[in-house]
Amino acid sequence: MARTAGIVLIGNELLSGKVADVNAVYLCRELRALGVDVRRVVVIPDEIDTIAAEVAEFSRSFDVVFTSGGVGPTHDDVTIEGVARAFGVPVVRDPTMVAALESFYGGSLNAARLRMAEIPQGAEPMTADGLVFPAVIMKNVHVLPGVPELFRKSSTASRSASATCPFIWPAST
Repeated sequence: MARTAGIVLIGNELLSGKVADVNAVYLCRELRALGVDVRRVVVIPDEIDTIAAEVAEFSRSFDVVFTSGGVGPTHDDVTIEGVARAFGVPVVRDPTMVAALESFYGGSLNAARLRMAEIPQGAEPMTADGLVFPAVIMKNVHVLPGVPELFRKSSTASRSASATCPFIWPAST
């Protein structure tokens, strides 16, 4: 059976046409090279309930899911909460993420920056290679930032961090 993937692009800026997505194209090419069949890509707004519904559906429907966008320190970054809701778990402040942020910001953490240390309970944070933004793996869902440079860095970290989907990111890559 073919390995399958779904991609959920999150952001009002994508839906309004203010920003053009490049992450789905990049990820589709990467996954195709690994023999993974991307079956669906959706673009949705920064709305917790919509994110939760799409992530839950995609998680059930595909072997692996990638989200892009809606993570960070601003008020409209609600992907983490949406993913937590999709799996019925609370959002918690992760000490590993706090330590990575303290190191990056030299101990100068305000409330907005500390939001980036919040992850769904049970998620695996990705802090390798100096990553200091919310990037986590929750079951078969890889939650990645929307900024293209950060998306590419975190998808590389996702390859090395994921024990949950070794067929997607083989250890040799």
